[in-house]
Amino acid sequence: MKVLYIAAECKPFSKTGGVGDVAGELPLALRSQGVDIEIVTPWYGRTAIVDARLSFQGRSEDVGLVRTDLQGIPVNFIKNPTHFEFDYSEGKNRPKFPEDQPPFKTDHLYRKDYSTPYVESDSSMPFIDDALRFSFFSRACLDLIERKKPDIVHANDWVLGYLFGWMAMKGMRSRRVLTIHNIGYQGNIGRDLIRGWQIEDLAGDRTLGPLFTDPRPAWRSVNALRLAMELADAVNTVSPTYKKEMTQPEDQNRYFEGGKGLDEVAARLDGQRKLHGILNGFGYKFAPDRGHLEKTLAAKAEMKAELSQRFPNPGGLLFGFVGRAVEQKFKLLAEKIGNKSVLDHLLEIEGVNMAIVATGQKEYERILEGLRGRPNVDITIAFDPVKARQISLGSDVFLMPSVFEPCGITQMESMSVATPPLVRWTGGLVDTVRRHTPSAPGTGFGFDGSSRQEVLENLVKAARQAVDLYTNHPAEFRKMQEGGFRERFSWVDAARAYIQQVYEPTCAAQAR
Repeated sequence: MKVLYIAAECKPFSKTGGVGDVAGELPLALRSQGVDIEIVTPWYGRTAIVDARLSFQGRSEDVGLVRTDLQGIPVNFIKNPTHFEFDYSEGKNRPKFPEDQPPFKTDHLYRKDYSTPYVESDSSMPFIDDALRFSFFSRACLDLIERKKPDIVHANDWVLGYLFGWMAMKGMRSRRVLTIHNIGYQGNIGRDLIRGWQIEDLAGDRTLGPLFTDPRPAWRSVNALRLAMELADAVNTVSPTYKKEMTQPEDQNRYFEGGKGLDEVAARLDGQRKLHGILNGFGYKFAPDRGHLEKTLAAKAEMKAELSQRFPNPGGLLFGFVGRAVEQKFKLLAEKIGNKSVLDHLLEIEGVNMAIVATGQKEYERILEGLRGRPNVDITIAFDPVKARQISLGSDVFLMPSVFEPCGITQMESMSVATPPLVRWTGGLVDTVRRHTPSAPGTGFGFDGSSRQEVLENLVKAARQAVDLYTNHPAEFRKMQEGGFRERFSWVDAARAYIQQVYEPTCAAQAR
């Protein structure tokens, strides 16, 4: 079985989030199970390599193919200076179009740094830069697919939706598998903004056009993720619970994101047995034996002492928060109960200290800035990976009150260093954290609710439960630490599930 695994990011070469982790780890596990797999991803950076030229958007583009390997797996980097190399934010590298007449509007394009995996487009036109960049990447992948003739093309997220469309138009025989890492990112672009773009041939196609149309008519937009879902032979997402949530409508009365407008599509695919939920793995660095547990607990105590030395009560329970200060990760902490934020309520619990590393939306950063005078909180508003690792290790409880979480990695990481997480019962957090009860020690604390008010109040109640267990029942808390430390979410198990549930049935269907 030959697979081309295509993603916008792949660690250690590029990484901004969970896609990079999965693309850098799942293929290794798939190869260990006998899959003949190669990775395809953009080259973000400068090279002088030019292997071919591709006509795109009315101009001839240089395309380079840079080859390397990842622990023995071939990696094919597709290189192009226009879409994956230059920083256009200062206007120095603006592309020259024939007679300065671009074939499409450019007043909202080529204004950002294109040498990184994703671009923060203007808020009035989200996704538009990446729609341009990754539609080019999709076109460039077609020749590689034709040459290598894989049994399966496995693409990740909306940015590769265009690829499945053009594969269908060309009648390519490779089977199409899609993994959705976050259904909230769909690549919605208004139809008026793509006039003259090559993706218009998908929008105008009699068969593909309806599949490329966003299901919300008032939006008058195309939807790349919907196109990919409709054309995939199999669709997977990154945890069983998130798969279930994707098939349900959004309900903001209880902070429930659901399928974000694609729930009916997801439910139909689920009914056709084309939708799967396979839990991501995690790259553990040591075995969960007694020796490593004792070393970890000793290192934890030492790191906690370092992190807590400035607090008036350094022996209190230390909550840690590491993450992006964005709605998904931070919104519930910023919401108010009465006239105080949830974060204020947590900091007012007796015996609580908190260490935070976060950066992101300005409104949330301002909330964090406003907490700096408190004696029991330490705040770092920056991307600080060293401090982040220290907090994951040194905290007593890791805060992860996500609005939604397709799978999540940081809760697996925190448990691996004996730090029980406090999570919302959503998505992959349900599938990785075991609820603690007096009769059945779990691996973490959790909350949810049937209304907004209940969700917020239960978050504070879960924090109080954590403080009580840590303070008054230390032996029980220690069992929780040990339980999380011994949990193992294996990439090998994930790879076997991909092969048995997705790859083999998909190839068998083609053979019939």
